[in-house]
Amino acid sequence: MRLFHARRGPALSLIIVLLFQLGLMACTDPAPPAPETDEPRAGAPTYVGAAVCTDCHAEQAELWGGSHHQLAMQLPTPGYVRGDFDQAQFDRQGVASQFQRRDDNYIVRTESASGELAEFPVRYTFGIEPLQQYLLQLPDGKLQALSLAWDSRPADDGGQRWFHVYGDEAIDHTDILHWTRPSQNWETMCADCHSTELVKNYDVEADRFDTRFAEINVACEACHGPGSEHVAWAEKPEDSADKGLQLALDERVDISWTLNPTTGKPRRSAPRRTSREINTCAGCHSRRSRIADSTWSAGEFLNNYQPAFIQPPLYHADGQVLDEVYVYGSFLQSRMYQQGVSCSDCHEPHSLQLRAPGEQVCLQCHEASRFATAEHHLHEPDSSGADCIACHMPPSTFMQVDVRHDHSFRIPRPELAVEFGTPIVCLDCHADQDAEWAVKTLAAGGKLRNDSASHWSRRLAAAEALPLQARNLRLGLAADALAPNIIRASAMARLDLSRDALGATVVGEQLQSSDPLLRLGAAVAMQTASPAARVQFGPTILADPVKAVRLAGVMIMAPLGPEALPPEAQKNFNQVTEEYVAAQLVNAERAPAHTNIANLQRQLGREDRAEQAYRTAIRLNASYVPAYVNLADLHRQQGDESAAEQVLRDGLEQLPEQAAIWHALGLGLVRQGRSEEAYEALSIAAEGPDATPRFALALGLIMDAQGEGVAARAYLEASLQRFPDDPGLIAALANLYQRSGQTEKALEFGGRLQP
Repeated sequence: MRLFHARRGPALSLIIVLLFQLGLMACTDPAPPAPETDEPRAGAPTYVGAAVCTDCHAEQAELWGGSHHQLAMQLPTPGYVRGDFDQAQFDRQGVASQFQRRDDNYIVRTESASGELAEFPVRYTFGIEPLQQYLLQLPDGKLQALSLAWDSRPADDGGQRWFHVYGDEAIDHTDILHWTRPSQNWETMCADCHSTELVKNYDVEADRFDTRFAEINVACEACHGPGSEHVAWAEKPEDSADKGLQLALDERVDISWTLNPTTGKPRRSAPRRTSREINTCAGCHSRRSRIADSTWSAGEFLNNYQPAFIQPPLYHADGQVLDEVYVYGSFLQSRMYQQGVSCSDCHEPHSLQLRAPGEQVCLQCHEASRFATAEHHLHEPDSSGADCIACHMPPSTFMQVDVRHDHSFRIPRPELAVEFGTPIVCLDCHADQDAEWAVKTLAAGGKLRNDSASHWSRRLAAAEALPLQARNLRLGLAADALAPNIIRASAMARLDLSRDALGATVVGEQLQSSDPLLRLGAAVAMQTASPAARVQFGPTILADPVKAVRLAGVMIMAPLGPEALPPEAQKNFNQVTEEYVAAQLVNAERAPAHTNIANLQRQLGREDRAEQAYRTAIRLNASYVPAYVNLADLHRQQGDESAAEQVLRDGLEQLPEQAAIWHALGLGLVRQGRSEEAYEALSIAAEGPDATPRFALALGLIMDAQGEGVAARAYLEASLQRFPDDPGLIAALANLYQRSGQTEKALEFGGRLQP
């Protein structure tokens, strides 16, 4: 898993940006040796290193050698550096970056944080193909991923060149995506998945890392766990059920797949007993955040990570991959996952190679005489379009050259593309056609699905496109036992249960599920529920055996206070609250972590602690919008509008175009009676590229309050073109028309609120 490169726009809140002072490293500094982990606690199993494992597991070690895991990160030596450092130069947007080698050092001369050219030594290589990045060191222990990368592909494929991972996007030293900024920081964004048992040792007061790892790359113990007890068993074998292993990845032992002669589809000889293997891979092959200190999950993903749900802007409306989310979220949507397929059914786990080349890996289990035919795929045999992977695993390209495949293995549904504008894989090859053509072509070939109206992907997409129907659609998905559990959980997480007692009851039933993903989705939904529902279901969530689930319970009960709970649940709340803060501090270098802590402290009435945490977030990341907005709201809550305004104006100095800050400032100016200034601020917010329906609503209402009723109604109606069927805008128009005496128009908009 490479460095995640955050997108702009709605995904800005996902970008982790910290502040630091840049100093220049002397180009003669040698590359440091690979760090080692701190001393382990007494009695705990320890990491022994891949070299020890090789003594007994030579075959696996040979497969691992040269793999993406083995080459995930290395010291910059001639054997590992792929880029041209022979006085090469790359010109981009007025910056001439140079790559050179001096003795044993690889040097990059490029734009620094100040905008001046400076020299930086390469500390580590990062990845190997189809691109290789290079880590450069800044002060305070910070390693940064240079955005100029080497295209490792063959020259005939367009490779063997320097390129910028953001393509032609304009990025200078002031941009949050510049290589010197925290969004490109190794420790924050990528280190725990490129090395084994990484410990950041971050000092929040000094904003400094002292990072250590057991091994520089993704070695044996990254997946199998610390090996000291297994080595001890091997040196003195005795009867032992686990042989000293911390985790047995044995789900495929004695398992076979047989073809059903009637359907041509495979069946697993026994149900998948656990999800240990998938959960182990998911730690790095998913979009998630860490909630535990250790980077080894012990096969218990949700005790160590909080996964991203299936929703825009990470996924398309129907669940197809959109952003750089890797494969866990898409694979859990698939029928293959539901039928018991695990990662190693298709991938050799040590080399990471497919178990058969290309679509032959699919034909291990799917009968070729039935599926590799023109009758099935509607292409001439052996044509370029007749490929299982091309049709059922559509590719996306990230970082300009890195092609990755959607692992949901979905059947093409062009009718969804017609209705909702979702991608249709057919057009990847038939770019001169459109979705209507794809519908007609599949219909003519008898391949159009007859379950389109009820299929979960349509309901998921419809919930995004039809806001007035979203509640019913998502609630229906939550209760649909035939839909993938990750879709059901994602649907629940988007519900607003604040005035929905029936919805809270339906969601509450999922808290009894054996699948922690469903319980997690339900717990997130409960954060919007009524106080009565929170008191009813909160204790169950706080007592959940899975960490990600019970952590969600903290923000369910914090607004009510522990006194709203029975005594035993109060004890759980206090314990889980401590656990929640510790989970946030796993990512203590991130401004969102301190903002989350501040929000909790604020809910608990600890306003001084909340303010301190908000200010820590801003100190670490002067570009993190929620910290400004929430701190200003804290001051508003305290009755200090002047302090709130100052915080927001400080934020606008850093982020002069941020709509959310302009919106908060406008509301504050309204409260102060400064209508003209408020109008200007709310106008900037409502017309910005990141505007939301709420921002447009605020501008329309202040226009009406200033006596511009006709203009206000016209503006809000125009906003419905930008934000179709938004319930808040529709309700406001119904109210404004009612107040102006236009009953017929009021009834028209009021009627639209009925789904």
